[in-house]
Amino acid sequence: MKPSPSGTRTAKPRYGIEALTRGLEILALFSSESPSLSLTEIVATLELNKSTAFRVLSTLEVSGYLERDPATRRYRPGLKVLQLGFTALNGLEVGQVARPYLERLAQRVDETASLGVLDGMRVMYVDRIRNRAIVGVVIGIGSHVPAHCTSLGKVLLADLPPDDLNRRLADADLAAFTSHTITDHRALLSELTLVRQRGYATSDEELAVGLRAVAAPIRNATQKAVAAINVSGPVTSISCERLKAEIVPAVVKTAAQISLALGCSETEDHMSR
Repeated sequence: MKPSPSGTRTAKPRYGIEALTRGLEILALFSSESPSLSLTEIVATLELNKSTAFRVLSTLEVSGYLERDPATRRYRPGLKVLQLGFTALNGLEVGQVARPYLERLAQRVDETASLGVLDGMRVMYVDRIRNRAIVGVVIGIGSHVPAHCTSLGKVLLADLPPDDLNRRLADADLAAFTSHTITDHRALLSELTLVRQRGYATSDEELAVGLRAVAAPIRNATQKAVAAINVSGPVTSISCERLKAEIVPAVVKTAAQISLALGCSETEDHMSR
C-alpha cells in the first residue's frame, strides 16, 4: 500500500484500474499549500516509479487536467479539474474573492457582469450576475464561448506570453459569428496589441448581433492574469459613448480592486509592459 497525501495508507481496491488510481492520487496532492509540484516531488511523495509517474502526468496534461510550466517544469491543476463539478467552481479562490465586487459592479451599471477564465481558445464562465437578458446567446456558469470574439477572451489572450499565444493561434479556427467577428490571425494579433496597450478589451457585436461588452484582467500576486471580468449588454443600453465614459472605467476599477484583494500590488499600466 502507498501512503495517501494525508499520511494514511490507501488500500488497493479489489476491482480497480491502477493507472486511474495513480492519476487521482496525483491530483489529490495539489492544495493551497502545494499549488504546483515537480515530477521529483510527486515521485517521492507517492513512492512511484519515475517512468510510471511521468506517463500518468503526461496523460493528465494531454487531457487538460494538469498544466506544465515549460520554464519551471512544475505541474499545476488545469481547467478540466474545475469542470468536474460546480463544487470545484465554487471553491475557486478568485471566484470567492470576486463575487462581492462583481455584484456591486452589476448593480452600479445595471448590466450583466461576468467572471471568466481562459481554457485553450475558449472562455469558461465561472460566475455571472445577470441584470438583463443576454442578446443572441444563452450563457450560464460553466458555459464556454470562443475567446477570439469575446471581451473576456481577448483580454486574457493578450496577457499570454508570445510563444504560448502563437501556439494557441496556430491551430485556432477563428469562426465568424457575425459580420463583425475578427477571423484573420494578423488582425486578431493587432487587436491584442491594442488590448495590451490600453489594459482592457471590447467586443462590439462580435459574438452576437446587438451585444456589446468590455473586459479587464484580474491578476494574482505574481501579476499574472488568472481571470477576467466583463460587463455586457445590448447596444440599445450600452452605447459607444456610455461604454467609454462609464462602463470601461467601472470595469477597469473593479478588476483592479479584485486583483489587489488577490495580492497583486501592481495593477496599473501592467499590460503595456
